[in-house]
Amino acid sequence: MMTKTMIAALAAFVLLPAAAQSTGYTPSERDAQQAHANAARDMKLANEMEKARLKEEAKPVAAYIPKEEKQEIIKEHKPEVFTAGVPGSKKKKAAKKKKSA
Repeated sequence: MMTKTMIAALAAFVLLPAAAQSTGYTPSERDAQQAHANAARDMKLANEMEKARLKEEAKPVAAYIPKEEKQEIIKEHKPEVFTAGVPGSKKKKAAKKKKSA
């Protein structure tokens, strides 16, 4: 029984827009002229919008592209010469003798 109710509701929903305008309706001359004018206006607007879209797409993209930075030339690093020394290995300088007069 529930399915019959659902089918009836669905049928009413589908048939409602079709019943809004009867099949015997014929538009008047004025209605036909207005429909043609509306269609022409819509076509003109669509063409203008298409031209504007193509013009906009033809513009280059505004993006910041940085220039390539010059790579710094790194000089070859020569290690410092290291010599190990043992404490007390240096010779001590002789103290200057005072001249006695």
